[in-house]
Amino acid sequence: MVGRMATTLPDLPAGKLGLLVTPDAAPEMMMALTAVLALQGPVCVVDGGNRFAAYQVARHLRRQTGQVEATLNRITLARAFTCYQIVALLAQTPATAVPLLTLDLLATFTDESVPVTESFRLWRLVCVHLCRLRRHAPVVVSLRPPPQPERSGLVTLLQETADVLLLAEMPPAARNPTLF
Repeated sequence: MVGRMATTLPDLPAGKLGLLVTPDAAPEMMMALTAVLALQGPVCVVDGGNRFAAYQVARHLRRQTGQVEATLNRITLARAFTCYQIVALLAQTPATAVPLLTLDLLATFTDESVPVTESFRLWRLVCVHLCRLRRHAPVVVSLRPPPQPERSGLVTLLQETADVLLLAEMPPAARNPTLF
């Protein structure tokens, strides 16, 4: 599995931030990466889009080890349901040698009850925390582009910060949404 992941998502050393932008935030790839990292040691997962699927991680682990439960225990999971919670979680996350994966990180920033300017202010804080955390361990961020055009600049801000950028081809429907 390590070899397969290496061809899909580059191995990132400490000091690097990888950004994966796909129409669905690549949940299967991120679960596989979580399993690969958990086999190597502790891993921290911050879930912004309620995407963490322990059963998928366990399925990946069963292919590699008989110590599934012990390996799952190496995963620290934190879920956030608002953009304010994402900022707080990242602010409280200590900068250690533990790799950090963030799942569907932008999901909570598309909440229309949060003004666009506030989303950008909070997203800049997220970028600062991700930069702080990558100094000691690799950080991988997965996200979906926001459905609101006025929030598309959020992706651009993180792209400017990322060391490795992986963009999946957007389906034509996502590029040119039809308004009813």
